[in-house]
Amino acid sequence: MDFCRFLEVRLEEIKRKGLYRERIIVSDNLKDFSSNDYLGLKDCKETKKALCENIDKLSLGSGASQLVSGYKDIQKELEEFLSDFKEAEDCIVLGSGYLANTGLIQALTEEGDIVFSDQLNHASIIDGIRLSRAEKVIYRHNDMNDLEDKLKKSSGRRKSFIVTDGVFSMEGDIVNFPDLKFLADKYGAVIILDDAHSTGILGDGKGTVFHYGMKPDENIIQMGTLSKAIGSYGAFVCGSRTVIDFLINRMRTVIFSTALSPVQNFISLYNLKIMVSQPFRREYILNKAEYLAENLRKLGYNIEYRGTPILSLVLGNEDKAVRFRNLLIERGIFIQAIRPPTVPEGSSRLRITVSYKHSQNDLDYLIDTLKKLRDKL
Repeated sequence: MDFCRFLEVRLEEIKRKGLYRERIIVSDNLKDFSSNDYLGLKDCKETKKALCENIDKLSLGSGASQLVSGYKDIQKELEEFLSDFKEAEDCIVLGSGYLANTGLIQALTEEGDIVFSDQLNHASIIDGIRLSRAEKVIYRHNDMNDLEDKLKKSSGRRKSFIVTDGVFSMEGDIVNFPDLKFLADKYGAVIILDDAHSTGILGDGKGTVFHYGMKPDENIIQMGTLSKAIGSYGAFVCGSRTVIDFLINRMRTVIFSTALSPVQNFISLYNLKIMVSQPFRREYILNKAEYLAENLRKLGYNIEYRGTPILSLVLGNEDKAVRFRNLLIERGIFIQAIRPPTVPEGSSRLRITVSYKHSQNDLDYLIDTLKKLRDKL
């Protein structure tokens, strides 16, 4: 069989299973309820104006890895802002959340170490563990009893890590961090906390740790992205000065990747400052997410508000999720159908996200449209 024919056969197989993916242009004519632009900052007029005023001072690209000649003043300024914001000793900014998690886990772990990972952790965490030489142990989603059972059975390793999302991107629920931290301290484990969907949303925007009124310590490593609530691109890792210094020296996704451009870092820093100074954005979306969930429940939809802008409408069948998505597009609404392997088999869904850009009329139109589709389907 020739190579292209092999790929065609595999694609046909994917289509038969209802898992075929294609890129859909989300035009301005569609009301987008799938974006992670929670705070509406990706098109922020204030930032655009500031960028235009400063563009002559900024390089369009960084030119090299951070460790060659790509580390610029604006990145250092962004890192200092983030470490102060996250109340950590130090910070490193890099290309994406995927690069952050895969590089971080691989750099910190060695053969003989063990990583405990939540069942519903993001793919970047799963791949980071695969790339490491550590043993992987999966515990049931947000189940601290199961985690403790597995910690007990695996004591005596060189180093132990517990890796978890702060807000789980498909469910919209929040990790039970106080109990997880208690177990980490009890069994001597380091926590790697993926705050991709928590930064800007929980704990006055500071993230999961602060949501629970807690403070980070040297055994908590906070990862986050600049591409969701911050409305820009890139990622960061905050932790002790020793951890960050080690990552600079051993993290392959830093050492062997071109640094983010000064333009991108300028956008991230400016948006972060707006986010901090405008808490009403966060308050608005959380109120509207709760409003949307309550009204969809009244229509008979199995949906819950869990304190985040992510609402998961589980439909089960892959084809049904795609059909629902296409019917919504016909009515001027875009909500992507999320299917395996992103979610477990039998839990295909519409993942609805609320943004500061959504008006009350937008929300009511979505509710009315889903009411009509419920009757139709």
